[in-house]
Amino acid sequence: MSYILALDTASDYCSVALVDPSDPNDQLLEIRRQAPRQHTQLLLPMVDELLKQAKVARKDLIAIAFGAGPGSFTGLRICFAVVQGLAFGLDIPVIPVSTLAAMANAQHRQLFGKTLDQPLDADALYFSCLDARMNQVYWGAYRFDGSKLIALQDDALDDPVIALEKMQALIKHHGQTKLYCSGPGWHYPELNAFSQQAEGLDQSIEPWAADVLHIACKDWAAGAAENIRKVQPVYLRNEISWEKRKRIRQP
Repeated sequence: MSYILALDTASDYCSVALVDPSDPNDQLLEIRRQAPRQHTQLLLPMVDELLKQAKVARKDLIAIAFGAGPGSFTGLRICFAVVQGLAFGLDIPVIPVSTLAAMANAQHRQLFGKTLDQPLDADALYFSCLDARMNQVYWGAYRFDGSKLIALQDDALDDPVIALEKMQALIKHHGQTKLYCSGPGWHYPELNAFSQQAEGLDQSIEPWAADVLHIACKDWAAGAAENIRKVQPVYLRNEISWEKRKRIRQP
């Protein structure tokens, strides 16, 4: 048997998950702990704990999926460092997954008790939102096309007012009236009023390895695994800061 391992530390949660993607009867296993500022100490021991629980050796892993961001800068760096070490050591590919997409997947599963293979409300829009601090949010917009999750835009970092304007524009463009909102980033007043009007709102959802793995298995089947040398976390804020520095330096 061959397994895909998934890791995520993009939020206060530290989580790892495991499944055999070739076996439809294989049950996904996950260990999840809410442990702010303890990811460095917990992540590798949790990987070993999960593999021991599943009676799987590291040599049985065929790929490693991970929450690639956006999210906590430190959390993303910790996760990526562990993924790099495992992928280089085992000589296996990796599957980066948007943390915001994983949150949309989590809400779908919790609402309907199904995976992406059996989606409901295909015409609905799913908005994920994480607090990025500094009066900004990370957010993403998604829908289900009948078999997989489709991003309606690149994951974004915006002030709450700007994010709200963009969300409303997406709703108008796609014509959907049924909305689902997930994540802890909806507490800003402008976004809170928006989310309260949604069909479903779950602010307890954060990026979790189980949902990273659900999406990664689809990507694996589509041949979307990548060499670790070609992959980087998605920080968003760093990219914006770099663009600002470039503009300042230009004469």
